[in-house]
Amino acid sequence: MKLLLWIVIGICLGPGVLNLPLPTGFNTAAQFFGALFLFLAGWELQFFHLFKEARFYSITFIGTFLVPFLTGYILFEKSFFVATAFAISALPVAIQLLKEKKLYNTLLARRVITLASLCDVLAWIILAFLLPKKDVTGWLFSHWVVLSFFLGIFFGRLKSFPPKKSLSFLQMGICAPVFFIVLGWSLNFFALFEFKTFLLIFAAAVTSKYLGSYVAARCAGASHAEAFNLSSLLNARGAMEILAASYAYKAQIISAEVFAALVLLGIATALLAIPTVKSAPHS
Repeated sequence: MKLLLWIVIGICLGPGVLNLPLPTGFNTAAQFFGALFLFLAGWELQFFHLFKEARFYSITFIGTFLVPFLTGYILFEKSFFVATAFAISALPVAIQLLKEKKLYNTLLARRVITLASLCDVLAWIILAFLLPKKDVTGWLFSHWVVLSFFLGIFFGRLKSFPPKKSLSFLQMGICAPVFFIVLGWSLNFFALFEFKTFLLIFAAAVTSKYLGSYVAARCAGASHAEAFNLSSLLNARGAMEILAASYAYKAQIISAEVFAALVLLGIATALLAIPTVKSAPHS
């Protein structure tokens, strides 16, 4: 989970711990590498047997996206962004865990990757329209980082994401460290953090996402073991949560306390998935 490590390193360098000054030009570089990271994440999105298994995906999507979305919307003063943050799933985390657990070539993996892709696409569409805008030109200019995600999706429909180590290194070895270290570096996390806010967000987000995904997957015909693994993997939010929260905070859509809680939620749910994902039945 190197993505989470970069955030922690940045927080330690920032005003909350070492209080080192952020070098000139790092913010601009971070925006560029953040856009490139999102482009590659969009390119990597995959939709396996989406129409062939339409019944399974339509039922499970209700549980894994709509249930946590409505939970966040109702509990947090009808905030569309908090609702969206509850519904996000971290595709990079899911893929990494599936590979580490030797589950990548299973039916479970195909379903998790497809559902996480659907969650991320809809979440970023909502985020794009939540960010403030004045006119078309201003909207495009202010949203260019977010739009790079959708450009990556479009590019992925034209050319499949190649299994090249060089691209993985570019995404996870260069883009991720620069963006997430700078993000953590500019964040006075301990001054913003409020335990009560985090506890409420964590309990509501994890419970609604896990139970929604599990119950829906079971209703769609999944076994207990598959539904358990699927809900554990989709509950991980990781880098996508942190990235979305950073843009929302900069646009003043959410408060500092909610932002800090969502950052920790992204880290905690990714770590929570490591011990909870068990071996899956053969597909």
